[in-house]
Amino acid sequence: MNRILYDALMQSGVIILELAVGFGLFWVGQLAYQKLFRRIQLNLELFVKDNPAVAISLVGYYLGIVIALGGVLAQPASSWQQKITNLVSYGATVILFMLAGAWIGDRLILRQCDTAREVLEERNIGAAFVEAGIHIANGLILNAALAGESGGWLVGLVCWLIGLAVLFLVSIIYPKVTTYDVFGEIEKRNNPAAGVALSGLLIGTGNIVRVAFSPEFQNWFTSFTQYGLILLFCLGSLVVIRWLADLILVPGVKISDEIVNQEIPNVGAGLIEAFAYIAASFLIAWAFL
Repeated sequence: MNRILYDALMQSGVIILELAVGFGLFWVGQLAYQKLFRRIQLNLELFVKDNPAVAISLVGYYLGIVIALGGVLAQPASSWQQKITNLVSYGATVILFMLAGAWIGDRLILRQCDTAREVLEERNIGAAFVEAGIHIANGLILNAALAGESGGWLVGLVCWLIGLAVLFLVSIIYPKVTTYDVFGEIEKRNNPAAGVALSGLLIGTGNIVRVAFSPEFQNWFTSFTQYGLILLFCLGSLVVIRWLADLILVPGVKISDEIVNQEIPNVGAGLIEAFAYIAASFLIAWAFL
Protein backbone atom coordinates (compact mmCIF):
# COMPACT_ATOMS: atom_id res chain seq x y z
CA MET A 1 0.00 0.00 0.00
CA ASN A 2 2.81 2.38 0.87
CA ARG A 3 4.45 1.56 -2.44
CA ILE A 4 1.26 2.36 -4.34
CA LEU A 5 0.91 5.65 -2.46
CA TYR A 6 4.55 6.50 -3.15
CA ASP A 7 4.17 5.81 -6.89
CA ALA A 8 1.00 7.90 -7.03
CA LEU A 9 2.70 10.81 -5.27
CA MET A 10 5.72 10.55 -7.56
CA GLN A 11 3.52 10.54 -10.67
CA SER A 12 1.56 13.53 -9.39
CA GLY A 13 4.79 15.36 -8.64
CA VAL A 14 6.12 14.72 -12.16
CA ILE A 15 2.87 15.94 -13.70
CA ILE A 16 2.99 19.13 -11.60
CA LEU A 17 6.61 19.65 -12.65
CA GLU A 18 5.72 19.12 -16.31
CA LEU A 19 2.93 21.67 -15.99
CA ALA A 20 5.30 24.15 -14.37
CA VAL A 21 7.84 23.66 -17.17
CA GLY A 22 5.04 23.96 -19.73
CA PHE A 23 3.86 27.29 -18.36
CA GLY A 24 7.47 28.44 -18.24
CA LEU A 25 7.72 27.62 -21.94
CA PHE A 26 4.53 29.61 -22.59
CA TRP A 27 6.12 32.60 -20.85
CA VAL A 28 9.23 32.30 -23.02
CA GLY A 29 7.02 31.80 -26.08
CA GLN A 30 4.94 34.94 -25.49
CA LEU A 31 8.08 36.94 -24.76
CA ALA A 32 9.62 35.78 -28.04
CA TYR A 33 6.32 36.48 -29.84
CA GLN A 34 6.16 40.11 -28.76
CA LYS A 35 9.88 40.85 -28.93
CA LEU A 36 10.91 38.96 -32.08
CA PHE A 37 7.82 38.36 -34.20
CA ARG A 38 5.29 41.15 -33.72
CA ARG A 39 7.41 43.65 -31.73
CA ILE A 40 4.44 44.78 -29.64
CA GLN A 41 3.42 45.18 -26.02
CA LEU A 42 0.87 42.44 -25.46
CA ASN A 43 -0.65 43.97 -22.34
CA LEU A 44 -1.17 47.25 -24.19
CA GLU A 45 -2.81 45.57 -27.19
CA LEU A 46 -4.94 43.14 -25.20
CA PHE A 47 -6.00 45.08 -22.11
CA VAL A 48 -5.70 48.76 -23.01
CA LYS A 49 -6.59 48.81 -26.71
CA ASP A 50 -8.80 45.69 -26.31
CA ASN A 51 -7.69 44.43 -29.73
CA PRO A 52 -9.53 41.13 -30.43
CA ALA A 53 -7.45 40.41 -33.55
CA VAL A 54 -4.25 40.23 -31.48
CA ALA A 55 -5.97 37.90 -29.00
CA ILE A 56 -7.14 35.54 -31.77
CA SER A 57 -3.70 35.34 -33.34
CA LEU A 58 -1.98 34.88 -29.96
CA VAL A 59 -4.35 32.10 -28.88
CA GLY A 60 -3.64 30.29 -32.16
CA TYR A 61 0.09 30.62 -31.45
CA TYR A 62 -0.33 29.23 -27.92
CA LEU A 63 -2.47 26.35 -29.17
CA GLY A 64 0.14 25.55 -31.82
CA ILE A 65 2.79 25.29 -29.08
CA VAL A 66 0.55 22.99 -27.01
CA ILE A 67 -0.08 20.67 -29.97
CA ALA A 68 3.60 20.59 -30.93
CA LEU A 69 4.64 19.77 -27.35
CA GLY A 70 2.14 16.90 -27.32
CA GLY A 71 4.37 14.99 -29.70
CA VAL A 72 7.29 15.33 -27.29
CA LEU A 73 5.30 14.36 -24.18
CA ALA A 74 4.05 11.22 -25.91
CA GLN A 75 7.60 9.92 -26.29
CA PRO A 76 8.74 7.23 -23.84
CA ALA A 77 11.41 8.22 -21.31
CA SER A 78 13.57 6.10 -19.02
CA SER A 79 13.14 8.47 -16.06
CA TRP A 80 11.27 11.58 -15.03
CA GLN A 81 14.51 13.54 -15.27
CA GLN A 82 14.86 12.57 -18.92
CA LYS A 83 11.22 13.47 -19.56
CA ILE A 84 11.69 16.95 -18.10
CA THR A 85 14.97 17.40 -20.00
CA ASN A 86 13.24 16.39 -23.24
CA LEU A 87 10.40 18.80 -22.54
CA VAL A 88 12.77 21.72 -21.95
CA SER A 89 15.00 21.03 -24.96
CA TYR A 90 12.17 20.22 -27.35
CA GLY A 91 10.09 23.07 -25.96
CA ALA A 92 12.78 25.60 -26.81
CA THR A 93 13.06 24.06 -30.29
CA VAL A 94 9.28 24.19 -30.74
CA ILE A 95 9.23 27.92 -29.93
CA LEU A 96 11.95 28.59 -32.52
CA PHE A 97 10.11 26.57 -35.17
CA MET A 98 6.80 28.22 -34.28
CA LEU A 99 8.33 31.67 -34.75
CA ALA A 100 9.98 30.62 -38.01
CA GLY A 101 6.69 29.15 -39.25
CA ALA A 102 4.86 32.36 -38.32
CA TRP A 103 7.38 34.43 -40.25
CA ILE A 104 7.16 32.12 -43.29
CA GLY A 105 3.37 32.13 -43.11
CA ASP A 106 3.25 35.93 -43.10
CA ARG A 107 5.51 36.21 -46.13
CA LEU A 108 4.21 33.30 -48.20
CA ILE A 109 0.67 32.28 -47.24
CA LEU A 110 -0.42 35.84 -46.31
CA ARG A 111 1.91 37.43 -48.84
CA GLN A 112 -0.87 39.58 -50.33
CA CYS A 113 -1.68 41.19 -46.97
CA ASP A 114 0.30 43.37 -44.63
CA THR A 115 -0.69 41.12 -41.75
CA ALA A 116 0.96 43.17 -39.02
CA ARG A 117 -0.95 46.28 -40.07
CA GLU A 118 -4.20 44.36 -40.54
CA VAL A 119 -4.02 42.77 -37.10
CA LEU A 120 -2.57 45.67 -35.10
CA GLU A 121 -4.04 48.75 -36.77
CA GLU A 122 -7.13 47.57 -38.64
CA ARG A 123 -8.12 44.97 -36.02
CA ASN A 124 -8.92 42.68 -38.93
CA ILE A 125 -10.56 39.56 -37.48
CA GLY A 126 -10.35 37.65 -40.77
CA ALA A 127 -6.59 38.17 -41.06
CA ALA A 128 -6.18 37.22 -37.39
CA PHE A 129 -8.07 33.96 -37.90
CA VAL A 130 -5.86 33.05 -40.86
CA GLU A 131 -2.75 33.83 -38.84
CA ALA A 132 -4.08 31.70 -35.95
CA GLY A 133 -4.78 28.90 -38.44
CA ILE A 134 -1.18 29.06 -39.65
CA HIS A 135 0.08 28.79 -36.06
CA ILE A 136 -2.15 25.79 -35.28
CA ALA A 137 -1.27 24.06 -38.56
CA ASN A 138 2.42 24.64 -37.83
CA GLY A 139 1.96 23.05 -34.40
CA LEU A 140 0.28 20.01 -35.95
CA ILE A 141 3.13 19.59 -38.43
CA LEU A 142 5.73 19.94 -35.66
CA ASN A 143 3.83 17.37 -33.59
CA ALA A 144 4.80 14.70 -36.12
CA ALA A 145 8.06 16.17 -37.45
CA LEU A 146 9.76 16.43 -34.03
CA ALA A 147 8.18 13.45 -32.27
CA GLY A 148 9.73 10.51 -34.13
CA GLU A 149 12.16 8.23 -32.33
CA SER A 150 14.18 7.59 -35.50
CA GLY A 151 15.60 9.74 -38.26
CA GLY A 152 17.04 12.59 -36.21
CA TRP A 153 16.83 16.34 -36.59
CA LEU A 154 17.51 16.43 -40.33
CA VAL A 155 14.48 14.26 -41.08
CA GLY A 156 12.34 16.39 -38.77
CA LEU A 157 13.53 19.58 -40.47
CA VAL A 158 12.79 18.21 -43.95
CA CYS A 159 9.31 17.05 -42.86
CA TRP A 160 8.58 20.46 -41.36
CA LEU A 161 9.67 22.27 -44.54
CA ILE A 162 7.56 19.92 -46.69
CA GLY A 163 4.59 20.57 -44.41
CA LEU A 164 4.93 24.35 -44.77
CA ALA A 165 5.30 23.92 -48.54
CA VAL A 166 2.00 22.00 -48.58
CA LEU A 167 0.29 24.82 -46.65
CA PHE A 168 1.68 27.33 -49.15
CA LEU A 169 0.47 25.22 -52.10
CA VAL A 170 -3.00 24.91 -50.59
CA SER A 171 -3.15 28.69 -50.05
CA ILE A 172 -2.48 29.14 -53.80
CA ILE A 173 -5.02 26.55 -54.96
CA TYR A 174 -7.84 27.50 -52.57
CA PRO A 175 -8.70 30.91 -54.13
CA LYS A 176 -8.95 29.26 -57.55
CA VAL A 177 -11.38 26.66 -56.20
CA THR A 178 -13.57 29.18 -54.35
CA THR A 179 -13.71 31.42 -57.45
CA TYR A 180 -13.47 34.57 -55.33
CA ASP A 181 -10.55 36.72 -54.24
CA VAL A 182 -9.97 35.22 -50.78
CA PHE A 183 -7.15 37.51 -49.73
CA GLY A 184 -8.86 40.56 -51.25
CA GLU A 185 -11.94 39.77 -49.16
CA ILE A 186 -9.83 39.47 -46.03
CA GLU A 187 -7.77 42.61 -46.57
CA LYS A 188 -10.10 45.01 -48.40
CA ARG A 189 -13.46 44.05 -46.90
CA ASN A 190 -12.15 42.87 -43.53
CA ASN A 191 -14.27 39.77 -44.19
CA PRO A 192 -14.13 37.53 -41.09
CA ALA A 193 -16.10 34.72 -42.78
CA ALA A 194 -13.45 34.33 -45.50
CA GLY A 195 -10.69 34.33 -42.88
CA VAL A 196 -12.42 31.70 -40.72
CA ALA A 197 -12.99 29.41 -43.73
CA LEU A 198 -9.36 29.64 -44.87
CA SER A 199 -8.17 29.12 -41.30
CA GLY A 200 -10.16 25.88 -41.11
CA LEU A 201 -8.63 24.68 -44.36
CA LEU A 202 -5.10 25.40 -43.11
CA ILE A 203 -5.74 23.58 -39.81
CA GLY A 204 -7.25 20.60 -41.63
CA THR A 205 -4.27 20.50 -44.00
CA GLY A 206 -1.82 20.69 -41.09
CA ASN A 207 -3.60 17.75 -39.47
CA ILE A 208 -3.35 15.77 -42.72
CA VAL A 209 0.39 16.48 -42.86
CA ARG A 210 0.66 15.26 -39.26
CA VAL A 211 -1.00 11.98 -40.27
CA ALA A 212 1.24 11.56 -43.30
CA PHE A 213 4.44 11.98 -41.26
CA SER A 214 3.33 9.81 -38.32
CA PRO A 215 4.91 6.49 -39.46
CA GLU A 216 8.43 6.00 -38.06
CA PHE A 217 11.31 6.89 -40.38
CA GLN A 218 13.10 3.91 -42.01
CA ASN A 219 15.22 5.38 -44.78
CA TRP A 220 15.00 8.39 -47.06
CA PHE A 221 13.55 6.67 -50.14
CA THR A 222 11.15 4.26 -48.48
CA SER A 223 9.81 6.62 -45.84
CA PHE A 224 9.39 9.71 -47.99
CA THR A 225 7.72 7.67 -50.72
CA GLN A 226 5.32 6.41 -48.06
CA TYR A 227 4.84 9.91 -46.64
CA GLY A 228 4.13 11.31 -50.10
CA LEU A 229 1.57 8.65 -51.02
CA ILE A 230 -0.26 9.00 -47.71
CA LEU A 231 -0.24 12.79 -48.07
CA LEU A 232 -1.69 12.72 -51.58
CA PHE A 233 -4.37 10.21 -50.61
CA CYS A 234 -5.34 12.13 -47.47
CA LEU A 235 -5.50 15.50 -49.25
CA GLY A 236 -7.68 13.95 -51.95
CA SER A 237 -9.92 12.44 -49.27
CA LEU A 238 -10.13 15.84 -47.56
CA VAL A 239 -11.53 17.39 -50.74
CA VAL A 240 -14.09 14.60 -51.21
CA ILE A 241 -15.26 14.64 -47.59
CA ARG A 242 -15.47 18.45 -47.67
CA TRP A 243 -17.70 18.23 -50.76
CA LEU A 244 -19.90 15.61 -49.12
CA ALA A 245 -20.13 17.70 -45.96
CA ASP A 246 -21.42 20.61 -48.07
CA LEU A 247 -24.25 18.42 -49.35
CA ILE A 248 -25.10 17.08 -45.91
CA LEU A 249 -24.55 20.07 -43.62
CA VAL A 250 -25.95 22.86 -45.80
CA PRO A 251 -28.09 21.30 -48.55
CA GLY A 252 -29.31 23.75 -51.15
CA VAL A 253 -26.98 26.55 -50.05
CA LYS A 254 -23.79 27.71 -51.73
CA ILE A 255 -21.38 28.57 -48.93
CA SER A 256 -19.21 30.82 -51.13
CA ASP A 257 -22.21 33.09 -51.80
CA GLU A 258 -22.90 33.36 -48.08
CA ILE A 259 -19.29 34.29 -47.40
CA VAL A 260 -18.77 36.96 -50.07
CA ASN A 261 -22.04 37.88 -51.79
CA GLN A 262 -23.81 39.30 -48.73
CA GLU A 263 -23.91 42.87 -47.51
CA ILE A 264 -22.72 41.52 -44.17
CA PRO A 265 -20.56 38.39 -44.66
CA ASN A 266 -22.10 35.30 -43.07
CA VAL A 267 -19.57 34.27 -40.41
CA GLY A 268 -21.70 31.21 -39.66
CA ALA A 269 -21.14 29.97 -43.20
CA GLY A 270 -17.39 30.45 -42.75
CA LEU A 271 -17.53 28.46 -39.51
CA ILE A 272 -19.42 25.63 -41.22
CA GLU A 273 -16.80 25.47 -43.98
CA ALA A 274 -13.96 25.56 -41.45
CA PHE A 275 -15.63 22.81 -39.41
CA ALA A 276 -16.01 20.65 -42.51
CA TYR A 277 -12.27 20.81 -43.25
CA ILE A 278 -11.19 20.18 -39.66
CA ALA A 279 -13.73 17.41 -39.03
CA ALA A 280 -12.78 15.70 -42.30
CA SER A 281 -9.08 15.81 -41.36
CA PHE A 282 -9.77 14.14 -38.01
CA LEU A 283 -11.94 11.45 -39.60
CA ILE A 284 -9.07 10.68 -41.97
CA ALA A 285 -6.55 10.76 -39.11
CA TRP A 286 -8.57 8.32 -37.01
CA ALA A 287 -8.96 6.01 -39.99
CA PHE A 288 -5.18 5.93 -40.54
CA LEU A 289 -3.78 5.95 -37.00
